[in-house]
Amino acid sequence: MLANVDLVVDSVSHCFNHTPENHKHPHAQRWDDETYELGEKLLPDEYVPSEDVFYRNHQPEELARLLFLESQIDYSVYHSLPLDDYFHDGYVSREKGFEFCEQNPDRTSMYVDINPLEDDAVDQVEEYAKRDVVEGIKLYPSRYQNGQDLSLQLTEDAVWPILEAAADSDVDTVAMHKFIPFATAPVRYFRTDDVEDAALSFPDINFEIIHAGFSFLEETAFAMASHDNIYGNLENTACLVNTRPRKFAKILGEFLYWVGSDRLLFSSGATALHPQPPIEGIWNFEMPEDLQAEYDYPEVTEEDKRNILGGNALRMLDKDPDEIRSNIEGDRWEQLREEQGLTDSFPEPWSTYETTV
Repeated sequence: MLANVDLVVDSVSHCFNHTPENHKHPHAQRWDDETYELGEKLLPDEYVPSEDVFYRNHQPEELARLLFLESQIDYSVYHSLPLDDYFHDGYVSREKGFEFCEQNPDRTSMYVDINPLEDDAVDQVEEYAKRDVVEGIKLYPSRYQNGQDLSLQLTEDAVWPILEAAADSDVDTVAMHKFIPFATAPVRYFRTDDVEDAALSFPDINFEIIHAGFSFLEETAFAMASHDNIYGNLENTACLVNTRPRKFAKILGEFLYWVGSDRLLFSSGATALHPQPPIEGIWNFEMPEDLQAEYDYPEVTEEDKRNILGGNALRMLDKDPDEIRSNIEGDRWEQLREEQGLTDSFPEPWSTYETTV
């Protein structure tokens, strides 16, 4: 929590599987290695995991330790991933997500992955939407099949029925990966134009642009400014606050100038990244005076920080912060923190991976 008052909400967490046995495509090892190298660039040195910690099939209990013991995160949204053309289990499996939520019911919910190319994709949306823990669906803008990269942007014929099914269900959020292009997929698949078209056609669905601002900053800011149902999810982007603070300042400045802070969502990206540095970085962040003067960026207020670090996510998920706070008071994680003398501190980064709790 922030000052023992505001809940910190992690809008994207994962249980990755970075093992060779999980590789299905020649580019899978490259994907694993580039994910590790990205962490080296985005995290302070003391928070970069060892290769032994990173290159494993991460488990729900490990993710929970990372979030609820080693950081200030109180509540997290698990995102499973549909990348089964590259990894046997999709890279972040649904099964581990449901296990994670079952083990931590008062601290978690889930966005479940959907591959629009599967024959029963629409049925999957309808099935998973009935589960209380599922708050949204997760899509990727590209697939790899039969030796070719295929576009699966939101406007594609294969994807539109997924949005229609979501609109007719209890699921009211669609999250779309928009980031550095992976493997050999063209850059154009990752731009935000399709999100704007979908947001206009489905005004009752919230659309999250995942990794907002890391790529395509201006397009993302303008899309959010034009459509109230587009949210900027700062997975990976948030980590720039510590290692590329000027870059982060320009990203946040553009969002605050054009949109404001009430549709920006903090995400840790755990287990690929450690969640604590960006929380501290955002809480301590101040907009540089020269950027305020040159670009007319506003100051970053405490209200902005509280919005980004949890308030916006709770409102979007329609979660009562008082109810969550009451439910987690004295739970397993609070008891462990108290038993280990962690009331005002945290274990060494990644150290809980090597212990039994």
